[in-house]
Amino acid sequence: MPPDGSPLKLTDFVDAAILQEIQDAFAAVASVRAAIFDADGQPLTQPTPSREFLARQRSIAETEARLEGPQKEGREYVAPIQIGRHRFGTIRMKPLGGADIDEGKLAHIAEKFALDLKQIRSINGSLARLKDNRPAAIQFLYLLANAIARLGHQEYQLRQRVDELTAVYNVATMLAESRDLQTLLQRTAEVVASVMQVKASSIRLLARDSDDLVIGAVHNLSPQYVAKGPIRLSESPIDQEALSGQGFASVANLAVDQRAVYPQDAAREGIVSELSAGMRYKGRPVGVIRVYTDREQAFAPIRIALLRSIAAQAAAAIENARLLEESIARAALEKQVQMAASVQRRLLPKEPPHVEGIDLSAIYVPSYALGGDFYDFIRFPDDNVGIVVADVSGKGIPASLIMASVRSALRAQVDNLYYLYEAMSRVNLMLCRDSEPTEFVTLFYGVLDGRNGRLTYCSAGHPPGLLLRQGKVTELDSANLVLGVNPEEQFQQSILDLRSGDALLFYTDGLFDAVAPTGERFGRARIAEVFARHGDSPAGAIAHGILWEMRKFVGIAKPTDDVTMVVAKAE
Repeated sequence: MPPDGSPLKLTDFVDAAILQEIQDAFAAVASVRAAIFDADGQPLTQPTPSREFLARQRSIAETEARLEGPQKEGREYVAPIQIGRHRFGTIRMKPLGGADIDEGKLAHIAEKFALDLKQIRSINGSLARLKDNRPAAIQFLYLLANAIARLGHQEYQLRQRVDELTAVYNVATMLAESRDLQTLLQRTAEVVASVMQVKASSIRLLARDSDDLVIGAVHNLSPQYVAKGPIRLSESPIDQEALSGQGFASVANLAVDQRAVYPQDAAREGIVSELSAGMRYKGRPVGVIRVYTDREQAFAPIRIALLRSIAAQAAAAIENARLLEESIARAALEKQVQMAASVQRRLLPKEPPHVEGIDLSAIYVPSYALGGDFYDFIRFPDDNVGIVVADVSGKGIPASLIMASVRSALRAQVDNLYYLYEAMSRVNLMLCRDSEPTEFVTLFYGVLDGRNGRLTYCSAGHPPGLLLRQGKVTELDSANLVLGVNPEEQFQQSILDLRSGDALLFYTDGLFDAVAPTGERFGRARIAEVFARHGDSPAGAIAHGILWEMRKFVGIAKPTDDVTMVVAKAE
């Protein structure tokens, strides 16, 4: 059944004009009246011979020398079986009739029945002339030879199509099974050369960051030819045509075609004709697949269609292989990131240190596996503790690496320096020297003396710390520039004497930059209000209360920045 569901007809296979010729020739040869009907009984031919058939028959009867097709060789007629100029065989026909009766038989008949031999010969000739259907037989011979040639050609083409479809199926199967990109490219180059029956083949892939067509795989091409030089899509008309809507480009002779980029190299390699097919995936150019011959030839439409079909399948397979490789690489990177995140978490204090007279708590919520925020507690003698809260510009892996570097540098300096501003200056110099201009750090560093209730601190561009005293929230002074911008920055430190019940809050900008679904930010005023509301609680309850209020404000939206808080409360 055809795709539309309608029943097949005889004329779907054989043209009505050919049916008429077959009927007329058969009727003339067999001396009968014939007609051809379809499955519903409707006539497909006219019962009387066509004008063309009768005209050819008269022409044959008048002179056999004018006959195109069957030729007379002695008493035989020979019809060539050929397609175009290529001859595959012949059909030979020897007419039978009165003229073929043996002379001795005629003499025997005359003697037996006492008849005149000349009269018998005359009667035999008349009968032969009355029954002579030689023109029709010759015409039928011509029709038969052509029919055999057509059938043979159709069978040959059908076998070719079957072979090509089998090849396409095999290529598709091979492409589907291949996972390694390089193996896939090399096997495709080899298979396409075999399927197309050509001397050599190559696959070039379009670079993702330029218009270079980079060699992906070659088959039966010398290293010298492969290394002949770069090919850029913008400078190669052949490849532009192959990747256009036409989908292919054909070159009869690379040595003389003006579109060829390296004609002399092609001549030295011994390749003459080239057929290129563009590889596109979802409309995006992937590359080109080429086949080469060692003699000049024109590529038939069916071969062009075959290469385009393979190119389309190869493009999809290449993209799938690339995606698989990228997926594997992403998985490996993700594993590395998780390992780095584990190392980063180990850099943070597991729990706040115990300091006489001070209640400490901290919260760290990264927005990614690796964050740029960090906090630290540094133990000093005599119930002194260093408190560090910092925020590195950016996010992810770069920010985490800078964070680790700043943490190590600060710890190295504070172990040897008493003055906070001097330690900050040295960390600032290190960061200016080793980082890019866009990489900077905001950092709060303070030393809390638990025995004397005093906080000495230095803040480098960090959000001001908050002091909650008797229900009132005030900001701590902060006039220093961020770290990593100006190597000559002179840092200043400040001192705050604490009272019993005072609470301190140090945080990063991820807290006040938290955004609600309406687009409103959590903001510093809301932080101060929430801090004051929870200020009578222990340090840990204050920190978690503020975090809970922020999460209620944000809702189900994913945080866009790290959130870090340190709370210290004087007992």
